[in-house]
Amino acid sequence: MRWFRRRRGGWLGTYEPPEPREPAPIEDVIDDGMLIAESVLRMTLRNRIIVDSLRDGRNLDRSALAAVAAAELEALADNEWESAQRVRFRREGVRLDDPFPDENTDEYRRESERREKVHLAMSEAFAARAAQPDILESLVERARREAWDEVAPVIVERAATEEPVADAGYAAERDERIAALLALDLTALAVERGIELS
Repeated sequence: MRWFRRRRGGWLGTYEPPEPREPAPIEDVIDDGMLIAESVLRMTLRNRIIVDSLRDGRNLDRSALAAVAAAELEALADNEWESAQRVRFRREGVRLDDPFPDENTDEYRRESERREKVHLAMSEAFAARAAQPDILESLVERARREAWDEVAPVIVERAATEEPVADAGYAAERDERIAALLALDLTALAVERGIELS
């Protein structure tokens, strides 16, 4: 019994390499890298918000989250700077009698210089973002909305299906809880939504 049967070869045609293209402008590479980094950063902040609120019972601390965002952006800036240094050291270390002649070509050197410029530009962009409070606040706000969008359906479903457990003091404290809800939570919600209370 044959376990593996040899496939009959089919004609796949003749390989033709793609036409050479100009590399993307460095500004476009930076924009794309920033979009990816901010997406990952929002996910990190969103997960932290969910864990802090649901598991640890903490209130939303925007300044702490902004500090986390700034630290992450600074770490990305440091990483890009180190990558630029590695690329430069490798390029400068290539000798004319190198056993790998591909690395001695002008094309290799041009590409290496371009990669170094990209890493340095990304490092500067991340560092600049880390120092802009409005950018950090925007990231925190978007992460907060994304966290709520993820958690809200579960909370609403649980509230609709679970019966509240009433103890002896529940009815006695009900009026105080309703007054606190009206005075604090609903007022804050109205202000957030731009509704004027009369």
